[in-house]
Amino acid sequence: MIDFIYNLHEQLPVLTEKSAFTVEEIARATSTAIPHVIQYLSEGLGKDVELNQSITSEEAQRVLEALSLSNRPLMEERERLMAQRRAYATACFERSMEKSLHMQSAKNWHGAYRSLHYLAGQYEKDLPVELLVTTLSEAIRCGIKAQTNIQELGQLLQKAVGYAMGTHSRQGVEDALDLVDAYGEFFFQENTGRGPLLLGNILAVIEEPAARFELWETYKKLVDRLYPL
Repeated sequence: MIDFIYNLHEQLPVLTEKSAFTVEEIARATSTAIPHVIQYLSEGLGKDVELNQSITSEEAQRVLEALSLSNRPLMEERERLMAQRRAYATACFERSMEKSLHMQSAKNWHGAYRSLHYLAGQYEKDLPVELLVTTLSEAIRCGIKAQTNIQELGQLLQKAVGYAMGTHSRQGVEDALDLVDAYGEFFFQENTGRGPLLLGNILAVIEEPAARFELWETYKKLVDRLYPL
């Protein structure tokens, strides 16, 4: 249930863009099995919920508040453990960044890339989002200089954009656009043909949120620059 509470809290801004949604939509958004979703919704609302029943955004908020209150001791313990993990991951980030800078000064781009790639993979779940996005961005930059496989770099860019967008905020969309702005030209011009395809997929993901957060003009200028007529 604790995972459901955290996932619902994270996905609520997306879910509440609609006035109502189905049990199946909540299950997909929170990565929770449908029988468990029905159980948790019923507990949170204090009434039986059916599979084909629509849940309003207000009801989803009530469920979140009720379950958070009834599970407060478990959530406080989880928060304490998560804070410890974040602190350790942040310390590792600082050490790895210093190590990477030394490698970059020595033009050891491959070593710097591998070090940053390892950091992002090892502490992906524990680093604060802004530090994880920074790590992935630096890994891409060093990977380009190290002539790393375009598919691997594309996966890192997709991941960085995904985490930036996962904040469901205007700032997150701006950060995603900044990432594409920084590395888009490299992907567009690479000679295997896979780079432009990867870039197009990433831009497609950003398009709707950019319009929603009134960043359409910024998005359009970026696309026009990368794909001139």
